[in-house]
Amino acid sequence: MRRGSWQNPSVLDIANKAGVSTATVDRVLNKRGGVSKVKVGLVHKALAGLKEPEEVALEKVSPITVGLLVDSGTSFIEELMELVEQRYGDDPNVRFKCFSSHTKDFEPSVFSEQMISWANKYDGIIIAVREHPAITRAIEEISENGTPVICLTTDQQSSKHLGYVGMDQIAAGLCAAQLLGKLSGGKTGEVFLATSAHYHCQEGRETGFRRLLRKDYPNITICEIINSNDDAETVYKLIKNRLDEGATPLGIYNVAGGNTGIAKAIGETGSPITFIGHELNKNSRKLLENDQMDFVITHDMETELKRCIKLIRRQKDFPDGIQPEYEVLPPVLKTRFNI
Repeated sequence: MRRGSWQNPSVLDIANKAGVSTATVDRVLNKRGGVSKVKVGLVHKALAGLKEPEEVALEKVSPITVGLLVDSGTSFIEELMELVEQRYGDDPNVRFKCFSSHTKDFEPSVFSEQMISWANKYDGIIIAVREHPAITRAIEEISENGTPVICLTTDQQSSKHLGYVGMDQIAAGLCAAQLLGKLSGGKTGEVFLATSAHYHCQEGRETGFRRLLRKDYPNITICEIINSNDDAETVYKLIKNRLDEGATPLGIYNVAGGNTGIAKAIGETGSPITFIGHELNKNSRKLLENDQMDFVITHDMETELKRCIKLIRRQKDFPDGIQPEYEVLPPVLKTRFNI
């Protein structure tokens, strides 16, 4: 879209329209928390009112309904559902229906049948789910019947889905390896790698992590902590058992959920262990603030969700002219000083 002389609204523009302070706008836009839901809603409404006229016109002529289905840990689900409610709860042009399943309770047949049953009711389906033959079958059936399927955060192998919107997962793993490698100071030792179920995103993070350690930091070996189920208590027990056995890792990289469990296990040792994880949410923010976590590798979920919606709307408006699209965004590194 040609922008011409249009300029994105400033923080002051948004604050004036919303009737709140610029500090409140800054906290909302950067997802720092500490703002009431009422004020968050005011900021988002003000931002929507300051959109480029062409964008507003497009949205008005292209209302859509979206089915969002998520298989993940509790923190990720809560963060995503809260974003949907805050950003689109009062938007007449985008209507969401949400379904979620916790990692440890995942039933492939139930999830896939839910996808299929919703496909005829909505303009598009957005999924964040692990890879499984039942999910692949559902994607292919839905896509062949004309409903677009967009993968959010974690991709799928099926070539039938319309696109993927999310972070560059391999780059995220490379970032984690670079951090732990440099912080090791050349010491020889091991790092813990905590994983969960068969999510494509976690596989990508692990690939990048292993690749760089193997190439640039041969002094570091990997001890696998497998299948935490994105559950804090489960990963706490797995990590604690290894530490109680005498392990002294140079660091811990968690590609999955359950960061609070890892922080608890580290805290009980009384030893400084570098801890890197994923997803900036209310739990990881507190861990960073309290110096219980060193780095969080995250992504802009709101931007990703908006791009998913644009793909679905375009598919609805131009059903015969849209090709699969992959919007891979760079990872964002957070410490306790920039949350």
